[in-house]
Amino acid sequence: MENSTSICIIGGYDKLSKYLFKVLRKKYKSTIYINLLSTTYYDKNLYNYNIFELKKILDLLKLKNVKDIIFLGKIVRPDLSKFKNDGIIEKYIPNLLKVYKKGDGAVLNTVVDIFKEHNFTAVSPIKYCDDLCLGNSNVLKIYRKEDIIDIEKSSDLLDALSAFDNAQSVVCAEGYIIAIEAVEGTDALLERSWRLRKNLDQLKIKSGFLVKKMKKNQSRFIDLPVVGPKTINLIRKANLKGLAIDIKNTLVYKKDEFLKLAKKYDLIIYNIN
Repeated sequence: MENSTSICIIGGYDKLSKYLFKVLRKKYKSTIYINLLSTTYYDKNLYNYNIFELKKILDLLKLKNVKDIIFLGKIVRPDLSKFKNDGIIEKYIPNLLKVYKKGDGAVLNTVVDIFKEHNFTAVSPIKYCDDLCLGNSNVLKIYRKEDIIDIEKSSDLLDALSAFDNAQSVVCAEGYIIAIEAVEGTDALLERSWRLRKNLDQLKIKSGFLVKKMKKNQSRFIDLPVVGPKTINLIRKANLKGLAIDIKNTLVYKKDEFLKLAKKYDLIIYNIN
C-alpha cells in the first residue's frame, strides 16, 4: 500500500534539499516541495512561489493535506519593503520588521510560529531521513588532551556569539582563533582560514579544528548546521586536524562520501553538544 503521508519541504532548491526531496518522494509519494528562490525549477510535485505569497502557500499545504514542514535550502534574505499584500502576509509584516534586525535566527523562529498558527508543524529533516545524521560510531566523544583547548575555546566563543544571532562556525588552531564565520558561510570561512594559515606560515603543521554547532536557543527544526564532502576537502586544504560537531543536530550531505574522505585524509570527527 502506498504511504500517504504528506510532507512539504520549503526553501531554496539547492543540492541538499534536492537530495532530501528525492529520498522522501521514494518513501512518501505525496511529498511536495515549495521553492522560494527567484529561479524557477521544474520537477514532479515541485511548486514555485514568491516568498511573500503566504496565502497561496498555505492554501496549497491545506489542499495537499500537509502536516509536517521541513525548512531546508538557503534563500536570499528578502526585502520586506517589496512584499505585496496577499490577504494574509500583511498581518505578519509588522512582527517580521520587529525581529529583522535581531538576526536570521529570530526571523526564522517567527516564520515557524506563523506556520504553527495555521496548524503546521516544523520538523527536523532527520525525522524522515536519518541518513542525514552521523551515527555515534563515526565520532569520538572523548577529546584527546592536545585537542581540548581548540575545541572548547571555539565552542565557548560560539555560545557567547549566540547572543548576537550570528555565527555557527569557528576555526581555532593551537589555542589561536583563526577565523569566525560571518555571512559568507562555512565554505568561505575555511577558504579564509587556509589563506590566513598560509600567510602565517602555519600550513606546514596539521593542527586546529573547525567547530560547528547550533546557536544557543536556536530552533532544532530550522537552519541546522550542514557539513559535507566539500567541508572535508576544505578542512584538508587548510591542513586542520578535523572538525567538531553536534551529531544530533548537524545535517551531513552525502554521508558515505563525507566519511570516506575523512578516513582517507586521517581527519578526526568529534561530537560536541
